[in-house]
Amino acid sequence: MKVLIIANGEIRDIQKVKAMLPQVDYTICADGGVRHARDLGVVPDLIVGDFDSLPDEVLREYSMAGIPIKRYPADKDKTDMQIAVDMAVDMGASQVFLLGAFGSRWDHSYANMLMLYRLARRGIKAQILDSHNVVMVSSGKVEIEGEIGQTLSLLPLSGDVRILRTDGLKYPIVDGILPLDFPYGVSNVLVKPRAEVHVGSGWVMVVVARD
Repeated sequence: MKVLIIANGEIRDIQKVKAMLPQVDYTICADGGVRHARDLGVVPDLIVGDFDSLPDEVLREYSMAGIPIKRYPADKDKTDMQIAVDMAVDMGASQVFLLGAFGSRWDHSYANMLMLYRLARRGIKAQILDSHNVVMVSSGKVEIEGEIGQTLSLLPLSGDVRILRTDGLKYPIVDGILPLDFPYGVSNVLVKPRAEVHVGSGWVMVVVARD
């Protein structure tokens, strides 16, 4: 089951994002992500959040259209994004795409990026999509699809990462370490339309640039 989660972060280039939207089985909007869904022409299957960034009249409109809405208190331990992510997990999602995860609040952006780790630990493939990047995390094998010449960065997520080998990259890594304080994995380049990264230990963050 593939799930799309639309949050309230920045979308920027709506047409570019619309062109890259994956085919999914279920869509969850987290609070103000409803506005992005409208712009993208996406009808949510579920809307969740504390709705501190969404007018009541918008909620009433979706409620009258038969879209389920789950309201949560503003004082809570989980962000609206985490609520949506945990719902996707409970639904049995095999793959999750996060949209509107990044924005001007760096703390929210980082917290949303950690949702990739939360999903990956449960064996669920996940990506953050925006008009400039695709972001993934893994502790095992990462398969990357893109265009030859496209920029790709490999960054340690929470400590030094051992890379067993890479395939399809201009600057290969064979049994190498990505130190947490030495980000030499920035700005590698795809030399094949399909690349692979094999992680021996630790968690790597893969960022494929779409500029």
